[in-house]
Amino acid sequence: MLTEIFVRNLAIVDELTVSFQPGFNVLTGETGAGKSIVIQALSFLLGERGDVDLIRAGQETMLVEAAFDLSRCAQARDVAAALEIGADDTLIFSRELSRTGRSRIRINGRPATLSMLRQLSGCLVDIHGQHEHQSLLQASSHLRLLDSFGREDLHKRKEEYRKAYRQLREVERAIAEINQNERERNQRLDLLRFQADEIDKAQLREGEEDELAQERQLLANAEKIADKLNGLAQGLSGDGAAGDRLAESAQSLAAILDIDPAFSQWLEQLSQAQNIIQDVSFEAGRYLGRLEFDPERLSEVEERLHLIQRLTRKYADNTRAIIAYRSIIQSELDQLENGVERLEELQQEGERLHRAAADAGTALSQARSTLAAELERTVQDYLGALALEKAEFRVAIETRSVNDEASVDGASPFGPDGIDEVQFLISTNPGQPLKPLAKTASGGELSRIMLALKASLQSSHDIPVLIFDEIDTGIGGRTAEAVGQKLRSVAQYAQVLSVTHLPQIASLADWHLVVEKVDVGDKSAVTVAPLEGDGRACELARMLSGSQVTEASIQHARELLNDEPLPHTAVATAG
Repeated sequence: MLTEIFVRNLAIVDELTVSFQPGFNVLTGETGAGKSIVIQALSFLLGERGDVDLIRAGQETMLVEAAFDLSRCAQARDVAAALEIGADDTLIFSRELSRTGRSRIRINGRPATLSMLRQLSGCLVDIHGQHEHQSLLQASSHLRLLDSFGREDLHKRKEEYRKAYRQLREVERAIAEINQNERERNQRLDLLRFQADEIDKAQLREGEEDELAQERQLLANAEKIADKLNGLAQGLSGDGAAGDRLAESAQSLAAILDIDPAFSQWLEQLSQAQNIIQDVSFEAGRYLGRLEFDPERLSEVEERLHLIQRLTRKYADNTRAIIAYRSIIQSELDQLENGVERLEELQQEGERLHRAAADAGTALSQARSTLAAELERTVQDYLGALALEKAEFRVAIETRSVNDEASVDGASPFGPDGIDEVQFLISTNPGQPLKPLAKTASGGELSRIMLALKASLQSSHDIPVLIFDEIDTGIGGRTAEAVGQKLRSVAQYAQVLSVTHLPQIASLADWHLVVEKVDVGDKSAVTVAPLEGDGRACELARMLSGSQVTEASIQHARELLNDEPLPHTAVATAG
């Protein structure tokens, strides 16, 4: 539901805030007062091309903002979520246009694109009249509108078809994957087999490169290590080395132990040092015993490391990752090598699903044909009541062929919504051929045609805000009352906004707004105010008799409102 719109510097509007209510809202006012400015502002806000000439004289930018209540519009919440726009129950659109032609758009305070704006506004508002924001002109929406007229039986058939369609599409995608160009398939097989053979021959082990790197380090430095360890052994245990000197020192200290007991602690520490030197000397000897310089082994290690490095450059970062990649290769090889058998299975399954989708699509198409005839009769009745009694409305259904010989690999007759293309056709005058709505109907006619459709569809309608501009063009009397009643009926399940000059329509509204143009200094401005009670009756009286409100027009207005007689003073106020 549209709750509020704010306009700044558009045409003769300085600043204007208008609040709306659920149900049937009307805007009235004298000719030239600016009734269509609100519609114009909404059209711009919801994606129409911005004309810099609309910017108020002396200003550099114009701004339009609107707030929508989404509490009963799940579709808009889903679209907002898909666009990653945070929206709970409120959505605020903002669009600014500068004299340079630059437009800035925000949705809930976040910068947005025109495409995002149109996606969201398309499921929130339909404007019908002299503007281009009209889903009725888009043939792509006619099938959806026809289906929304259907009942549980049609929706059940549609779901059965969609199930078969989804399964068929999955099989078709699998067939397309297998049915690649034979040369590309063989080239891929050759490549994978070569890679698998190369990895298998290498006989890799996880972590092998680290072990080899350490071994290479030892082999490459064997002579240096032996020389240094021999020097270490000589220094620790050779003649006159550290071990002998420690032994002599220990003997000297032992000779004076009886003089001072503290010398025993020193002797113990010297004994520990001797043990450490003996241990190091022993381990060095053992290491030297195992150490050997083997040029052939070093060459083998280096060749192995070179092989691993070459494989890591080609396939993965380390031996573990290469081994994992080998498993992936095998899976793809199995799939490609088994492709012929799998293709035959899928083609058989595709033929079965093609027949299932064809049967479900044909049943859905037949149900639509029955539904189309019912919708034609219903809309035709409404058109007669809306001063279009000579109009002829038809639902044209073109059904694509689904013969069993059709190839599941070729152009598919199936679409996500069936095998039908639907288009609404109309002839507004006797003798004229039926043509698409966009090529025949005028703005006022189009608005009444849409009203007839919306009244026919009733609660199945899924766009929460409907705006009708100039819907009362060329009508009056009982026809005007019928139009008003239809608008009031549609307003039971959608918010309706209508700009009207007919009191018969305005009197049926739930929320009446009057638009006035006032002079402020040397400039004109627009005001919009809600009307209730006496003020509303006086506005209806003005619409009935013009600027000169009379007792008779007041009485007539009271009758339209089915209200109590107004005080006599109201007549003077209205004048």
